[in-house]
Amino acid sequence: MGYLSENLHVSLENAELFVVLELVQAPSVGEITRAGFIDGWKSSGVGPSHHDHAAHVRKLISALSEDSALFKKVYKYAFVAGREKDQKSLGLENALIYWSMLFSTPGMTWKGKHDWLELWKTFLGEKWTRSVNRDMWNMVLEFALKSIGDESLSFWSEDGAWPSVIDDFVGWCGQKGIGKPETMEVDGQ
Repeated sequence: MGYLSENLHVSLENAELFVVLELVQAPSVGEITRAGFIDGWKSSGVGPSHHDHAAHVRKLISALSEDSALFKKVYKYAFVAGREKDQKSLGLENALIYWSMLFSTPGMTWKGKHDWLELWKTFLGEKWTRSVNRDMWNMVLEFALKSIGDESLSFWSEDGAWPSVIDDFVGWCGQKGIGKPETMEVDGQ
């Protein structure tokens, strides 16, 4: 990881890390293969010097919060690189760390009127004990993108295809007065 921080001047504590891991198709956090390194830089079309590499990485990082296709690619790769060897899911503790890294600067900030990232982390701390599978990881991204654009959560419906953890999160938010108001059933009507 010295290459990342010393040669590319990449922070290992935020989304910058995942930009590079995706670029070189690192099999895991802390491990870069020779083939991934060579193929990643070759496919980027960037010159061979550390200076060229650092400039390209800076360009990607500066685009990360605005380029949704790039962010999605980096976000989805974080799941792949973040798993422990031979595991199909991320441990909750690591998932929480990675969400914090990805959903804050220089990544996409998951905030608006509400700090959705903090709400999500608080909810999981109170209500979730299991690991995070790929579907949950990917659907959190879709939910984040939609909730940034619609903080009333009107895009969500009980009949939607959201994982139950997101359904529970929306209910938890509703109990806190966040999101669309629940329709109340009146006795006898």
